[in-house]
Amino acid sequence: MRAINTNRVRSLVVVALSIAAVACAVPGVANADQPVMRIAFPSGMNGQIVVTMDKAGIAEQSGLKAKFDSFQYGPPMMEALAAGSIDAVVTSLMPVTSYAAKIPGDIRIVAMVGQSSHSLMVDKSGGIATLDALAGKKLGVSFGSDSHLDTLVWLKEKGLADKISLVNIAPAELATALGNKSVDAIVIRQPQVLRLQQQSGAQILHTWPFRFVSIVKTKFIAEHPQEVEKYIAALRKAILFIAQNQQKSAEWFGEYLRTDPAVVMAASKDDPFYAATDLGQIDIAVKPDSRALIGKWAADAFEHKMIRQKLDLDSLFR
Repeated sequence: MRAINTNRVRSLVVVALSIAAVACAVPGVANADQPVMRIAFPSGMNGQIVVTMDKAGIAEQSGLKAKFDSFQYGPPMMEALAAGSIDAVVTSLMPVTSYAAKIPGDIRIVAMVGQSSHSLMVDKSGGIATLDALAGKKLGVSFGSDSHLDTLVWLKEKGLADKISLVNIAPAELATALGNKSVDAIVIRQPQVLRLQQQSGAQILHTWPFRFVSIVKTKFIAEHPQEVEKYIAALRKAILFIAQNQQKSAEWFGEYLRTDPAVVMAASKDDPFYAATDLGQIDIAVKPDSRALIGKWAADAFEHKMIRQKLDLDSLFR
């Protein structure tokens, strides 16, 4: 029986351990001890990014272990964030502003991930063709939403704030409210805008950009900074995938929304990112102009009593 060469065995063990360490360090290769990042999204167009990240395997390719959760709208999603059952969210400005005002320092905005739109719409047979014709009418909007704040600011600018009655209607019920004439106009987001135009011929009187951001729990950032960088990289890759594979991405998201993929593709045209041809054109960093935009948003939210205290903007950025 041959004697075991202990030096050779030791060398082989060292090599094996080195290979394993390199594999764990290479992006796209996860290890068993790696934390799982729990990522949530709502049913708006911003959800397309996360659905694509999941369906295309982009999180895994980026070396990120991820679990994905969907929510019909913002409030229950932010409640889950506060409870600690999710770590990251792709959402919009109003949920972030409301959350940060209630729980200062608990989250950070890590990325600006594009935009969609929401529009003020009227029934084609309602006799409202101009903004002034809205005076004395009922306008349906989802209170506490981005569209609510945009509406309040816009009505004040147009001198219509005290001439229009706002009615609080859940997002999923806005189209029905316009159809049964319980209100004269609504503010509704994409892709429902396009669906309404196609199904009932509803007309647009005004449109606002609906901006998307991603936030991460401050605790998760402190404990797992490398995972956050992988997450940001995965967001960029998911956006590029949508830009280069619009039909496939629309099919995935259309299935989730139970919406015609053609409507999803048409609504996606609101986002300049989806014209990108390479990763270098997708810059999701939170730059000074983004901070200024968010600062004005927070000031407007406080002025219109949608948040009860002024926001500490420094606590919102990394």
